[in-house]
This record gives sequence, structure tokens and C-alpha cells, in this order.
Amino acid sequence: MNSIDNLERDDRDREQACNECKRRKSRCDKTLPECGPCRRNRRHCLYERHSKTPLTRKYLTQVEEQLRRALVQVARAEQRAQLAEARVRQLESDPNIQGHSEHDIATSDPSATAIEPNPTTDESPIELPLEGPPSGPADFSWDEHSQDSGSAEADAASGTTAVHTHTSPGDEDRVADGMASLTVDEGDAGYLGVASGAAMLRLLLPDAQPSQHVPRRPQIQETLSGTHWLETPLWEALGLGTVDLDAAIHAYFGLYHNSYPLVEEHTFRAQYAQVIPRPSGRSWHALAFIIAAIGHFTAGIGPSDIDRKLFMAAKSNLSIDSLEVGNITLVQTLTLMSNYLQKRNKPNSGYNYLGLALHMALGLGLHKEFHDWDISPLNMEVRRRVWWSIFVFNVGAAVTFGRPLAWPNKNVEVHLPLNVADRSLTNMSREAPSEADHVTTFSSVIMQSRFHLLTNEIYTRVISVPFPSASELVNLDNTLIDKWELSVPAWYHRDAPIPPHYATGHAIMWWRLRNFRVIMYRPYVIRRVLLARSQDDAETVPAAIQEAYRRCLHEAEESITAISDFWATTPSSRMSAWYALYFLFQASLIPCVCLRNEPTSPSSLSWRTQISRTLHTMQLISPVNPSAQECYNVLQRLCGPFLQVRPAAQEPNMVTTPDVLSGYPTEESPQTQINNVYSMMWPNANDTEVDALMQGGLWNDVFPGVNDNTEQQNANVLGDFSVPQFSWDPAI
Repeated sequence: MNSIDNLERDDRDREQACNECKRRKSRCDKTLPECGPCRRNRRHCLYERHSKTPLTRKYLTQVEEQLRRALVQVARAEQRAQLAEARVRQLESDPNIQGHSEHDIATSDPSATAIEPNPTTDESPIELPLEGPPSGPADFSWDEHSQDSGSAEADAASGTTAVHTHTSPGDEDRVADGMASLTVDEGDAGYLGVASGAAMLRLLLPDAQPSQHVPRRPQIQETLSGTHWLETPLWEALGLGTVDLDAAIHAYFGLYHNSYPLVEEHTFRAQYAQVIPRPSGRSWHALAFIIAAIGHFTAGIGPSDIDRKLFMAAKSNLSIDSLEVGNITLVQTLTLMSNYLQKRNKPNSGYNYLGLALHMALGLGLHKEFHDWDISPLNMEVRRRVWWSIFVFNVGAAVTFGRPLAWPNKNVEVHLPLNVADRSLTNMSREAPSEADHVTTFSSVIMQSRFHLLTNEIYTRVISVPFPSASELVNLDNTLIDKWELSVPAWYHRDAPIPPHYATGHAIMWWRLRNFRVIMYRPYVIRRVLLARSQDDAETVPAAIQEAYRRCLHEAEESITAISDFWATTPSSRMSAWYALYFLFQASLIPCVCLRNEPTSPSSLSWRTQISRTLHTMQLISPVNPSAQECYNVLQRLCGPFLQVRPAAQEPNMVTTPDVLSGYPTEESPQTQINNVYSMMWPNANDTEVDALMQGGLWNDVFPGVNDNTEQQNANVLGDFSVPQFSWDPAI
């Protein structure tokens, strides 16, 4: 019986084989339009019977996809027809709108972009299908690799075995739509918005089918050695065989992920375990290594160099040709690489990576959502989480360098992520669950995004010249920041009980708020303490300036207290140590500059207490983050002599110097003090930026609205000094 079955199968194979393979009685893979043996041997491949197609999984998948697209087009056509019929009935029954043309009727579509009506007429809005969701995959991924670029990428990844496949027929003749005017279907073109020429083409050809070129085959088929769980040409050179990748990835999702949920945990773990296919080729391997690098760095409790090796392994899976491909995996990879480099003291490199991630995200349409989009709730949430995580990083990078916000402040039409428990939304979910009333993995990015959406206006003013007046800052604080605080749910309040694995992200959010207020008001603190020698009457200082001074000192003190309490009660990690040290050091500079210039002030005891507590906390942090010892040494050099309590009486022959007695202000000139403070608050600035920011005459622009006498005193005390117009904030 088996022999008969085999003979029948051989007969069917011969019937489906091409003529040349039949003649040679060789095995034919029945690939259309040209089989593999004929292609390799450059023979003329001809099939006599094209009615029969190979029943392979690949071919069936192609047919299923074509059928799905056809059904989508039919459904859209039926919807348009129904709307057109309804519109005709409306026009026939309403004499007031008889002037509408047939074109208006044919192009009305509720899922399209609405065109605002002319306010001088009674016309109803006309909705035109100028943009919409992709009809193919549930994203706007693209691949613009040419055959040459595929070879280049393989060469760049030296040491990796790669097989270059034959370019699909017609691939070299594909129209390169650099004008964004010829694409009807966005399946392989990225997001094309309403201003593109393609939008008009879709309007004129609403029933047009996608271009029928043969689907592009992968340019590189990766052949893994089979000995490594993750692929990198540097595996042996970096000695990665001794690294516990599982533990590093687990650490990433246990800590860092709870603040920045860029990657869907359960999907990634299934891909990592090869339970489901790993997408996006080498980009996925890069993502896996950078996840391991960040996990090892942030969850460690002491200095280590293993994360640097993991980062190098991630980078080895990318090349300049990787930018010819656009997918969400690559966006996630570039974003995480950016933040890792920031934490590893390469902020400008990280800034460049982040720019690439943002542009690719825009090309993938992550800033858009569409009505009636055929996309699962989980995939929609992943897009939202990635977009708003990039938003948080971008705003943080802007504050880091004092640069204008590079984030689009208009035309962003994507909701914030849902505050849901991980297991309530899975790949099998067909509807989005209700939001939880407790802390989840996504609470941190939601709260940070809301905060920056409201405070970006303040930041824009702070980096502008002239510097905002104290009354303007106080008003912005009362209006925008208070609005955010009122919107925070009770379970995320400053003193709310938080589960341990979410405690770090929750604490960082409130440290960030206090630090932002310190950045807002600290120029007025510097102004106040440097004018102390002029014996200016405090009663002549406007109330708004006094309030700005008071708020800055209050937020700095609260920061020192909160961070010190957190470190004393929470298990330490390099992530919490990194953020705690930055915010603590920035806050400590406020009482430091005050004490140095006003050591006999009634507040001097409080300033000494704050600085002493800061020094103690830095000592506790230093075993985890060695930079804490450097910060400790700086504060000791600046304030050590001023922390001594001046004796009530001195011996007649006791020799003293003003520098070692707390009752005397520092003898350093205001210019020298500002230079010292500048280098600590803004260490990323170069000499050119210092010169530009310290030009004469800008001090009055920094503090507008002060009376002439006070301005003259400022000039006498400060000379050519101007407050730096940007601030250092690596805490992103």
C-alpha cells in the first residue's frame, strides 16, 4: 500500500514539476515563476500546467494574505456604498443641501480625516479618505534594503554566516517612491500622512489594489552556529559564555521595565525561549543583548564591566544599513541603547541614538491612531507604550542639554497607555480591559508623560531669553504643576504605600518633580545669596522673588530628606543609586551656595543639617555608585569649613582665619563661585557654551522687572556674569 502511495505522490510531483525538471527527471521545488534548480543552473523554466499550485505552507500563507486584503477592500467598498446611499436619501429629503455634488457623496467616509466646513456656509463637514491604517500588517514597517545593502550588512557583521538569496523577480524594477506620491497601500512604505501625494492618490483611487509586485524575500538568511543562544560575531572575543543572560534579562524586567515598559515582557520571553519565532532578524538579537546589558547594569549592587560587553554585543548586530529597515523592534533597540549610553556617561552618543529612534517611530506612525483599525488591543498598547517611553526619554534629553524640545507638540494623536495589569491584556484579548485602580508596570510612564505634557511649557520658558520673571514662574507652577499633582490618583500620591518592585519608579517621579522646581527657581537663589554682601534691604525685594527663593530652598530640602529616607529603607541597586545621587547632588548645591555666602543667616543651621545629611547618604551610596565619593569630596571642599560651629568665646592667643570660621562668608569672588557652581550644575557644557552663556549684559535679561537700583547692584556684584540658560539632567 505504501508503495502505491509513493508512486501516486511521484506522479503528482512530476505533473507539477517544470518541463526542464521533468525532462531531466530531477526533483523540482515547483517555485513560481521559476524553480530553484532552473534558477541555479540558468535554464529556461517553463510550466505546462499553471492551474495547479504547490501546496506549501509558504504559498498558502500568501494566498491567505491576499484573500484577507481582498475581504478588507470588499468591506470598505460595501461601507462606502451604504454611506453613499444614505447620503443620497438625506439629500433627496432635505432641500437645504441640494447643492452638494455627486463627488461629495461618493467620497464621504466616517473613518477618514474630516475637513472643516467653511464657517460662512451651512455645508456639513466633508470627510475624505486621505489617510488610514495599513491594510496589510498591523503596523507601518518597511524594508528598503537593496541587494547591495544586504551584502554590505552581512560584510559588516564579520564572523556571521549569511546566505544571500536571489533577488525576487522584478525587485530591481520596483519604483522607488521617494516622492511619497505613488503608494496606495502603506504595507511597505511607512506612514504617509494627509500632506503626502499618496494621500491624494488614495482619494482618487479608493478601490485601488496594492501594487502586485512579488513580495520581497529576505536579503539575508541567518545561519546561527547552534552553539550560542543569542547571535553576535563577538561571542568568543567578549567571553559571553560565562555571562548569565537569563539572570540579566530577568533583572531588566524586574526593575527597569517597571519604569520604562518599552518591550512587551511575555512576548519577548516567549521569543527568547524560542517558543514563538524571533522577529526582525538581527535587530531582535540586538534588542535581546541591550535588554541584558541594562538589566545587568541597573540591578547590580557594585561596579562591573559585564554590561559594557553586552552592549558591544548588541551593537555588533547593527550596522548603518540597519537604518534601511524600519520596525518597532529596531525602535525599541535604539531607544534602550540611547538610555544605556546616557547612564554610562556618553550623553551625546545617546542623544544621537534617540534621534534615530524618534524619526523611525514617526515613520512607523507610532504617533497616530485610526478609527476602525484592524489591530489587536495588545499591539495597540505596545505602540502606545513605546511612543510615550520615547517621549519621556526625549524630554529628559532636552533638559540634559538645555536644548529646545525636539518632540512634536502638535499632530500627535495617540492615547496614553492603559494602566492595566500585565495578565489582563494578552495576545488573545479581543477587547481592552478596564484600567486598574492600583500601581501597575505602566503607571510610571503614564505619570511621567502627563507631567511633561503639562510642564514642557515651563521648560521652554526657562531656557529662553529673557529668563521668566519670578511672578511668571510662580504662576506657571500654581497653574500647571499643581494641575498635575491634583490629577495624580490617591494610590500614586507621594506618601502612598507602593509595592517594593514599583518603589524605585514611584520615588523617581516625585524626585523629578522637586528637581524640576529647583531648576525653575535656582537662579533667584543665586541672585539672592550673591547680593547678600550689598546689604540690600530684604523689604525692597518683590514678593514674587522672595517666593521663588523660598520655594527653591523648600524643594531642595524636601529632596534631600526624601532621597536620604529612601536610601536608608529601600534595598539598593545601581539604578536607584544612579538616580538618587543625581537628584541628591543637585539639591545639595542649593544649601551649599547659601551657607557659603550667608553663614550667619538664621537658616544656616538648617543648611548645615541638610549638607551633613547629604554627605552621610553619599557615603552610603558610594559602594554601589563610585561617583558618590567624588560628589562627597566636592561638597566637603566647598562646605567643610562652614559646617563647623563657631565657638562662643575664643582664647586670647587663638589664631584663626576667616576661611575656617563659619561666621565669615567665603572670600571667593562671585565670579569664581559661579564658575565653580556652573561646572557642577552643568558639567556637559563646553567652553564655547560657557562663553556664550556668560556674556555681559545678560544678567538683567535673566531677571526682568527689578528696579534700576537693584539692577545696578547686580552689575556691581556680578560683573559680566549671567546665569547659565540650560541645565544638566541625566536622570531620564
